[in-house]
Amino acid sequence: MVDEANKLLDAAGKAIETVPDLYDDSLKPTVQESGKVLSLIPRAMYAALAPLRKWIANQEYVVAETEKLLAKKLEHVGVEKIVTPEAYVAVPAIQAISYSMDNEELRELYANLLAKSMSIDTKDQVHPVFVEIIKQMSPLDAAIFKKISQLKEIAVIDLCIRQSTKIYIPTITSLESSLENVSHDLIGVSFDNLLRLKLIDKMPFVDTVSKEFTTEHVSEKDYALIRETEYYTDIRNWFDHLDSLAGSGFTMTFIENKNIFKTTDLGQLFFNICVTE
Repeated sequence: MVDEANKLLDAAGKAIETVPDLYDDSLKPTVQESGKVLSLIPRAMYAALAPLRKWIANQEYVVAETEKLLAKKLEHVGVEKIVTPEAYVAVPAIQAISYSMDNEELRELYANLLAKSMSIDTKDQVHPVFVEIIKQMSPLDAAIFKKISQLKEIAVIDLCIRQSTKIYIPTITSLESSLENVSHDLIGVSFDNLLRLKLIDKMPFVDTVSKEFTTEHVSEKDYALIRETEYYTDIRNWFDHLDSLAGSGFTMTFIENKNIFKTTDLGQLFFNICVTE
């Protein structure tokens, strides 16, 4: 049985050695019919493995490009401070960056994360959950989060429009006018996602108990800017028009709640590690 197995393996090895010759039929015009059938096997195998070869080649490209990014980000870090990153941070980050190499916002988040994980000064501040957070962010999420973190806090107006038993509550922020060619709905989705990821939090502009301001970075001027946005104006005009048509027994109420969005402790650490250079 052992001899038979060895013969089989030896024959398989010889067959593999002849595989390159089977790719070019033009070199074997008189090949036998069985040889033609056999030649289809490596071709089919080659075609089946093509996506994997492409993936492997792409991974090599990603690693090379990531190394270039890291070299630039670590150029101001002393050689003696550059250390090997933890595998539980670096491996998933490198895998994930391969899907974001064509997008600057997300690519930069991963690259900054990797660079900070390789510096002895910041390595201990890098949490593995940051990789998962970036995976769940869109480029717009990243851009909005960066703006909020740089401003520390931003103004938010939640409009409560009560019509009979129905209530409409649109949210408008002071970033509305600064994000060009982005719909209000998409901006709202990004804020919802950032809240879900606990990178930002919402709180009232004035504390309901102490009646004191809860912020040092937002003022009444910010809310005035929101009232000048096209979205706010459209809602206000719509309300005023319906209110003017209201008859007996039909009432509408327009309530403006002033709030703020600010980064959480988790969000601040994420900003320090993944956003700042």
